Order: sequence, then structure tokens, then C-alpha cells
Amino acid sequence: MEMNDVKENTTKKSTNSRKEKVAVVSTVRTPFVKSFGVFEQETALSLSLRVANEIISRTGVQASDIDECIWGVVIPQTKNANLAREIVLFSGLPTSISGFTLNKACDSSLQTAEIAADRILLGKNKLVLAGGVEVLSDVPIPFSDEARRFLTKMSRARSLKERLSLISNVNPKWFLPKPPAIAEPFTGLSMGEHAEIMTVKNNISRVKQDEFALKSHLNAAQAQEAGYFKDEIVPVWSGKDKNIFVDKDNMVRSDTSLESMAKLKPAFDKKNGTITAGNSSPLTDGAAVTLLASESYVKEKKLPVLGYIVDTVTVAVDPHDQLLIGPAYVIPKILKRNNLTKEDIDIFEIHEAFAGQVLSCLECMNNETFCREKLDSPLFGEIPPGKINIQGGAIAIGHPFGATGARLIGNALRILKRKGGKYAVVAVCAAGGIGMAMLLESK
Repeated sequence: MEMNDVKENTTKKSTNSRKEKVAVVSTVRTPFVKSFGVFEQETALSLSLRVANEIISRTGVQASDIDECIWGVVIPQTKNANLAREIVLFSGLPTSISGFTLNKACDSSLQTAEIAADRILLGKNKLVLAGGVEVLSDVPIPFSDEARRFLTKMSRARSLKERLSLISNVNPKWFLPKPPAIAEPFTGLSMGEHAEIMTVKNNISRVKQDEFALKSHLNAAQAQEAGYFKDEIVPVWSGKDKNIFVDKDNMVRSDTSLESMAKLKPAFDKKNGTITAGNSSPLTDGAAVTLLASESYVKEKKLPVLGYIVDTVTVAVDPHDQLLIGPAYVIPKILKRNNLTKEDIDIFEIHEAFAGQVLSCLECMNNETFCREKLDSPLFGEIPPGKINIQGGAIAIGHPFGATGARLIGNALRILKRKGGKYAVVAVCAAGGIGMAMLLESK
């Protein structure tokens, strides 16, 4: 295997050497809703406060026992430079609780959970809030560099004459808002364009993508109808006057069909593309949080346990190759590290950025050449479809960038509990060619 193909984080010790487990006490999330809709009056802070306060209330933990708050958010928040610390302060938690915020693209809240787990295993913390949020309805809109420099100079001008001199050179075009960049800085291509490259490389047809997307919606609709999401969702009163009650994900479509999906035009490659709005995850607002604790702490406090974090793996690949192929690397690696096979895993939660991206990952893991050249291993093989995203995924439920990882942790552990399974794997691709997986164990 070429060393520049992928770089793996191998700093963790073997799971067999751990004397204590990291318990997932609980997880909660807001409904995931379409951006620029019912949450348009919300902020990253307001939704984060809702889930942080709720998880403390539901579990009954002593707030003063919380050691740290770690939060993920992808779109920079100019209003909340350190969102995690502001969650502590604005929620009324003890001001002694520290907090920090990170951005690992779509892996962000998986990363907050990993860091929390590592701190617990090191004995530094015993109880940690780890979550993430994204409110694309409230994206900061920057101005041009010229406008920024002008405003900076104006703020430093010491006289009226100096200000008038600056104003005389102003170009009104400087103040036209700049929409947020959607392209990868390193490649200049958008996520969708990279996904198109993957579908061509792995021979993933439009029909296969639409079928996968339809299954995501139908699985999510069935789970919604059965009430499987009720335990994890905290309702939100939203709107300008807080008169809009939101208690479920609002993008799940039980009435969609292959015929309606086939009518949608390609979103990125207008001429030959196969990726559409129907087989992609939509822009989404939402927040999610996990409450993690040491096994000794939950025993001492007699707290409920949803499950355990066993291990995590992070990889990075060349963005020019297959940007979102990370799950095809991390799933085999995390199983190998823990002496498990795919048959040992009851549930796979593979993030659905695009149907073509998930199908490409599955195809690569079932490709002998890919496994030999990229993973330096024998054929991994096919993951049974009945184990993958059985309650739908981001195509139907939505994808608030910073919150998806925490949602997947809670969803996977609740499915394990309901079905009496033992292990689940969560795998998420991310911008920059990053992939991350987490191995979970039921109680």
C-alpha cells in the first residue's frame, strides 16, 4: 500500500488493554429540518442549549459533576467564537466547566465524542457533554476583502478629514455579500462534483442511486411512524414568537417514488450527471449531543447506559482521488483492529452525503483490487443491505454538518438495544478527504 494513499490515526491502544469502558449515558437531538424553514429564527447557540439542557434533565446527572463541554460546528460562527463555552455559560451550568469548539467537517460530533472518550479513559474527566450543531439558516455572510480593509481603516481613522478621504475611494461593489464557498479549497470542486467523479469511477448508475435514496426515505418513514425516533428527539418551540412546535424531522417523504425521483435534473453535472437533489442529503438545521461517562461513574451514580464506545479510527485520503471514500477505509480497519469481522456487526450506520457516495464505498469494499491496493488486505466483501441504515439516513432525515455524528451514535445504539444486538459501526466521510469510524457496543 502506498503511504500517501491514506494516513491512519493509530495512537490508540488495543481495546483489550482498557480496564474501563466509556459509557454513552444518553443522546438527544432536535428534529432535523430543512434549512431556511421552521428554524430560520434559531441559532447554533439556541439549538445547542436546547439539547444540552434536555440531556441533563432527562438523565438526572448532577450538573456540577460535568467536567467539560466539547462541541462541533462546521460553518464558522462569528457570534459564538467558542460555542462550547457559551453553551455552559448561557445554560446556567457551573461556570467552572470548561469547553472548546472544533471543526472536523462532517466528522465533527464523532470527533467530539472521541475526544471526550479519550479524556475519560485517561482519567482526566468522568462526565462530558459532547455534541454538535449546524444552522445553515443562520450562515454568516462575509463581505469582500476590500470592504473589510475599508471598514478596518475607518474604525482606526482619527479625524473627519481622514474618514472623508477613505470614503471618497469607496467602490459600492465592495459591499456585495459573498455567498459561502461550497468548493473544496484544495481541489476547487464541490462535494457534489467529487461525488459525481466517484459514481463514474465505481460505475454507480442513476437508477441505483435513486433506489438507495428511496429506501432511505421509506426506512425513515417507517421508523418515524413506529415512534423509533421519539426517544432521541427533543421538541423545539421555534419561530419569531416561539409559536411553531417542531417535534419531528420534516424532510422524510413516505410518498416519494422512483418515478418522481427520475424526473429530477442533475444538480452538478448538468449534461451527464447522475446526482440530483433527490439522491443527495439536503441542507439541514439541527443539533445533537451525547453524554459520556466513565463506567465507574455510572455505576456509582446508578445511571442508565445506552451503550459503550469501544474504539475509533480516522483516515485521510488524497482529495483528488475519491474525496468521500473514507468509510471504505475505516470500516475494514476498525474491525481488523478489534479482531472482528463484518459478520460480528449487527448494525452499520454509513453517513449518506450522497447515495452515490455510499454505494461507491460499498462497491470498493467488495472490490478485490481496491482492498489489496488501498487496504493491503484480502477482499472485505459485501455488507448485507439489511444491516445498513435500517432507519434511513441523511438523505431522508437530513444532515446538519456538525451534528450528524452524534445522531448516528444514538440511533445505532437504540437499534442495537431494540434488536438485542451487540456491535454497531458508525462511519462518516468528510471534507478534505477525511473518514472516521466508531465501534459501539450495546449494554
